[in-house]
Amino acid sequence: MFKNNLKIAWRNLLRDRQFTFLNLVGLAAGLACALLIWLWVDDELSVDKFFPHERRIYEVMEMNRMNGEKKMSDESSGLVSDLIIGRFPEVQYAASLAPSSWWPTYTLSVGEKNIKATGQYAGKDYFSIFSFPLIDGKAADVLKDKQSIVISDDLAVRLFGRTDNLIGKPVRFQQEQTFFVSGVFEKPPRNSSQQFEFVLSFEYLFDQQRWVKSWDGTGPHNFILVKEGADIDVLNKKIDDLIAKNSGDTSRRAVAVRFSDIYLQNTFVHGASTGSKIVYVRMFSLIAVFILVIACINFMNLSTAKAARRMKEVGIKKVVGARQPQLIAQFLAESILMTLFSTVLALIMLWVLLPSFNNLTGKEIVLHPDLRQIGTLFGITIFTGLFAGSYPALYLSKFNPLVVLKGKLPSSFMEVLSRKGLVIFQFTLSAILIVSVLVIYRQVQYIQSTNPGYNRENIVKFDAEGRLQKNQTSFIEAVKRVPGVVDACFTTHNMTSRSFGTYAVNWPGRDPKGAIYFEGFNIDNDFIQTMGMQMAAGRGFSKSYPGDTLNRILLNETAVAAMHLKDPVGKTISAFDVKFQIIGVVKDFHFESLHEPVKPSYFLQHGDGSTWDKFMVRIKPGGQKETIDRIREIYTAFNPGFPFTYHFLDEDYQRQYETEVRVAMLAKYFSGLAILISCLGLFGLAAFTAQRRQKEIGIRKVVGATVGRIAYMLSTEFLRLVLIAILIAFPLSWWAMSRWLQGFAYRIDIGAGIFVVAGAAVMLITLLTISFQAIKAAIANPVKSLRSE
Repeated sequence: MFKNNLKIAWRNLLRDRQFTFLNLVGLAAGLACALLIWLWVDDELSVDKFFPHERRIYEVMEMNRMNGEKKMSDESSGLVSDLIIGRFPEVQYAASLAPSSWWPTYTLSVGEKNIKATGQYAGKDYFSIFSFPLIDGKAADVLKDKQSIVISDDLAVRLFGRTDNLIGKPVRFQQEQTFFVSGVFEKPPRNSSQQFEFVLSFEYLFDQQRWVKSWDGTGPHNFILVKEGADIDVLNKKIDDLIAKNSGDTSRRAVAVRFSDIYLQNTFVHGASTGSKIVYVRMFSLIAVFILVIACINFMNLSTAKAARRMKEVGIKKVVGARQPQLIAQFLAESILMTLFSTVLALIMLWVLLPSFNNLTGKEIVLHPDLRQIGTLFGITIFTGLFAGSYPALYLSKFNPLVVLKGKLPSSFMEVLSRKGLVIFQFTLSAILIVSVLVIYRQVQYIQSTNPGYNRENIVKFDAEGRLQKNQTSFIEAVKRVPGVVDACFTTHNMTSRSFGTYAVNWPGRDPKGAIYFEGFNIDNDFIQTMGMQMAAGRGFSKSYPGDTLNRILLNETAVAAMHLKDPVGKTISAFDVKFQIIGVVKDFHFESLHEPVKPSYFLQHGDGSTWDKFMVRIKPGGQKETIDRIREIYTAFNPGFPFTYHFLDEDYQRQYETEVRVAMLAKYFSGLAILISCLGLFGLAAFTAQRRQKEIGIRKVVGATVGRIAYMLSTEFLRLVLIAILIAFPLSWWAMSRWLQGFAYRIDIGAGIFVVAGAAVMLITLLTISFQAIKAAIANPVKSLRSE
């Protein structure tokens, strides 16, 4: 019986090649899209999940209350790890971390090789918490010594040409300090949120930067590995007041959050993007379901459109004894066979599109024919086949043989209602996707075009390393003499994310229980001018005022508002227990993405050079290559042994919104595909309707109806359905996109224009889709449709 059903299914597919082709393409496109999204979602869900004991790794975060709101930060004092390891029996290991995001790159040297590499500073238990495989060295020992450096296998090859027998080998750091290799680790996999090439001791960083273990300073991350069976809720109750008791600020609380959850649920105040990635995972998972459902509905509509051609087949089979379950099995076999063919075509599409998809998403997804992927693919195929074929199977198998053998196609109110309901549902999903794409695109355009409060164009930035840290002024003066340079300055801030902050700012009238975070900028006299910022009150730093290097400070407008200061210029505040006189107020500007509100900030005159320093050089638009080549020559002359690497500030600024740009592009392509599949289904339904009403159309033409009138009659029915879908979709899409926009501190308003454009687009696409079938039916010869009467 199975073989017979398979043979009949194959013949039916070949008999009507047009509908078979439409079904095949529609299902294959839907399956390919769903598989692409599944691979992307699976890759996102795998981030930081590869550690053997990932469920026991937690990050101790800091929660504080500011302006009546609770804010979570992944950064706190480096003292947290020191305190937590000895006091709480639930904790097995603890380590502080100064992540690689603090510094773009360092210069490591072996012999004559000078290589730029990304590194971080970590506590001695770091490799015991994060089990990155060690090729050489022991996890408990590699960071015990302040002079130790742990390098990746990739960096080892670049520095030494090998990965073995490297323990004890010297590596020069920044051409000043020598460290000795204590271990070699495998390069972190691509699904690790921590990407670095070497690790130095956190204790060494403390010797250089004492603030990392200050309760007023924030920045370090703190990680713990809890013991097997430890109750994290009990531990959180114990550590809740750890920071408050030691810092004296009762508004600062500690809370442990599972590390592997943070990548997707990174809605923190600073140190990470507030745009939680889990939102996009859920959104695209929903889009995958939408598109697969739309493809299945498309299959249903096209299958029922062929019902008139198969009603005699069903009637004869029933007369000779076929039962409904047998007929259902036959039609489901056809559906599953079609789905299998569609799956093969979808896999071909997937293989062709995956490189472009990886390029678009920034992923490195590869197809692994393992049991998990094969099982998932098989499950999706069978589910799709059964779901897509269920309605046609039930619809065709219940025909009354006496009625259908007379050539009458049965109809019922529920049948018509269900078919129309499928079309409404299909286009509701499509309209939601169109509105979502328009909102995402407008928000992306808004955040990319919004004035950040400074001029980011034609700014070249690079690190102050080695000898430049003690010769910054001379270097700046030499750079300013380059013909293509407009202005230049140095600062400790990278201008595209948080760099350094503190709670140690005080002023008369401050609430002692209120924790207010201040972003810190160390700048020189030319910073405000070079960056194109504006003063709201007072003046900036100037060479004409030698006292600016001692006890003068600038604030931004948000800081003045947070302090509730009126006429702030001339008033005295303190920072780090040092008194400063306010000499000016800088107009607010964005040094983080528009996910974040502008934070209170202070500006101090730059002191001695440090590893934090960066040069900002504004160059003329024309002849950029020549100008940069000349800057490189000056850099090499001042700083031999350090490779010159630079970035354009506007590129770094745009990089903050890579996720949103990629989401917009993906949403555009997936929405277009959903509309295309929906139109295939509508095309089939239009053919079905024209087929059922061919005698009515013939009679109308005989009695004088025009082609235009008949086309209008056939079109209005579908336009009515699509209009209902639009009315359902718009409130749902407004609610969904309003929720999405809440992730941005600065966002667009969802105006009526977006809905007008989306509605017009859906109606126009519908009209173009059904017009072919409507006009074809209207111009048909009525003699052919009426000769059987």
